[in-house]
Amino acid sequence: MKHESWLGGVGIESSGRRQNLEAWGERVGNDVMPFRFAVQDDNAFQGDFQAAKFLSASIFSMATRDHTAERTVEHVRNEDDEYVIVTFQVGGMLKLTQHGKQVQLTPGQIGLYLSSKPAQLECYGDYQSHSVRIPLDRLNTRSKRWEGLGALTFDGNQGLAPPILNFLTGLYPTEPTLTSSARAAVANHLVGLIEAMLGDLHPSEEDSLQSPAAELLEQCLIFIEANLSDPQLNPQMVADSAHISVRYLHQIFKQSGMTCASYIRLRRMERVRADLALEEFAMVPVEKLLQRWGVQNPSHFGQVFKRIEGCTPTEFRRQAIGARGTR
Repeated sequence: MKHESWLGGVGIESSGRRQNLEAWGERVGNDVMPFRFAVQDDNAFQGDFQAAKFLSASIFSMATRDHTAERTVEHVRNEDDEYVIVTFQVGGMLKLTQHGKQVQLTPGQIGLYLSSKPAQLECYGDYQSHSVRIPLDRLNTRSKRWEGLGALTFDGNQGLAPPILNFLTGLYPTEPTLTSSARAAVANHLVGLIEAMLGDLHPSEEDSLQSPAAELLEQCLIFIEANLSDPQLNPQMVADSAHISVRYLHQIFKQSGMTCASYIRLRRMERVRADLALEEFAMVPVEKLLQRWGVQNPSHFGQVFKRIEGCTPTEFRRQAIGARGTR
């Protein structure tokens, strides 16, 4: 039997298979990341958990009673991958502590924490949440921006937050039927939406500057996007398109927390990643897909791709397209 809990117009549908602490904790550890859990009464604990993966991005929802989840130094030390977790609070209360900062989330608020630092999550009442887990290296934001961050909270009724939450809740029923190309599209849009939302809700000092430099940066980004397939694309071409010097180009990109060359590499990486997951390109040689997006050195690109994704482009394609066939 299924039931729904509603709060703020957003429901969490129960699977009808509530789990005890051991089974629930194992699922969270496998699908999200390991925690050390504590409850007052192990036998009385019940939890509902759903998760869905879209390439390297994943979503998960949970409904539980009072418990504490702790990410210890040992947990952090034993993991190589770094993630940002964005949580949309639907029911109950969450007290989130990380990096010397503590915030309290009530329904309608959004929380953020990192997998790369110890953290404590204290959940109270009829706790319910929808969350997104994204690898830090999928975000355009420079890693330096995350170094000093701990627990953060935002108003979930502003900007992109409400439509993103509705998008998340609608993914679970359709996820089993999605093709590999649709899953790749969801992953790319999900990462882009979350990053845009965080940029609006938690802008850096550079992001908040409104100046001619910001307009020039936007012009340069548009030019890069339109010319990614050109293997000759480089900072000099971008600077020429905006009628500025390469030195000034580097300055305006630095203000945004990235370099022009690294942004070009990132966008090519994202385009290739998306193509590798498309069934229509399944028989196209990987090298042809790299050429399609202006990659001149396939060997170096493959090394960078493996460092980010944990596998070669060929293996990534096999996993992305093969996942569809095993469902």
